[in-house]
Amino acid sequence: MRELKEIDIFIFNTLRNILYEKVPEYKVILASKENFKYSSEYNIYFFMNEFATYLASRIIEDTTSFFVKNSFEYINLLGQSDNCEVLNIVNIGILEILYTEEANSREWIKKNLSETLQLNFEAWSKYYR
Repeated sequence: MRELKEIDIFIFNTLRNILYEKVPEYKVILASKENFKYSSEYNIYFFMNEFATYLASRIIEDTTSFFVKNSFEYINLLGQSDNCEVLNIVNIGILEILYTEEANSREWIKKNLSETLQLNFEAWSKYYR
C-alpha cells in the first residue's frame, strides 16, 4: 500500500509543480486561501477540481488575462501526455468542471483546447444535457 501512496504523491507533486511553473499566480492564490485543504492529502483530483473551479471564475472575469492564457497552455500541455492517469486527471479533474460551469461559454473553452482535448470536452455533452 505504501508504494501506491508514493505513486499518488509523485503524480500530485509533478502536476502541481508544472502548474506552479506555468501559472505562478495560482501558487500565490493558494497560499492566501485559508481553507485550502487538499495540499497535504495528495489528492490530485480534488486539487485539479479546485484549480478548474477557480479558472472558470477567471474566464468569466477576463478571457484575455495571463492567468487564463497560461492555464490553457498548462491544460493543453497535460493533454499531450501518453500517460492514461494524467489524461484522466485532465478529463475528470479539469474538463468536466469547465464543461459544467454554465456561466462560461463552452464554445470559447473548446476553442482554446487542443484538438485532442476538444474531443474529450465535447464528450461531456453525453452526460450533461
